[in-house]
Amino acid sequence: MIRTFIVAVLLAIAIPVLAHSDSKFIQGPNGGHIIDAGGGAQHWELVAAGNELTLFVTDSAEKPVDTAGGKADASVLVGGKTHKVTFAPAGKNTMKASGDFEAAKGMKVIVKTDGVGGESFQARLTPLK
Repeated sequence: MIRTFIVAVLLAIAIPVLAHSDSKFIQGPNGGHIIDAGGGAQHWELVAAGNELTLFVTDSAEKPVDTAGGKADASVLVGGKTHKVTFAPAGKNTMKASGDFEAAKGMKVIVKTDGVGGESFQARLTPLK
């Protein structure tokens, strides 16, 4: 009886953790990797093509978050090298960055925002399946 209770409690804790694993690829409306940032306060979608990254930011209700006045930095891990890039606001809820890299399957990007929608978060994304 107690053993069953302990197993049930452990499963109740483990299942939500596994559900939010960043190893799961969820494709956003623009074709990129979408994740919850800040515990779900914002949704980020990262699209990579060539040497460019585009970050789309929405709130928890999928409404666009104004990126004007915000900034973001990222570390792009691709081909065994790390490249530092800086995002700049590029319209309503969009930020863009480019660097000395070529987007490739398996690349990882660690994005840290500052003041985007009045918030600052950090998350890891995998923009290509």
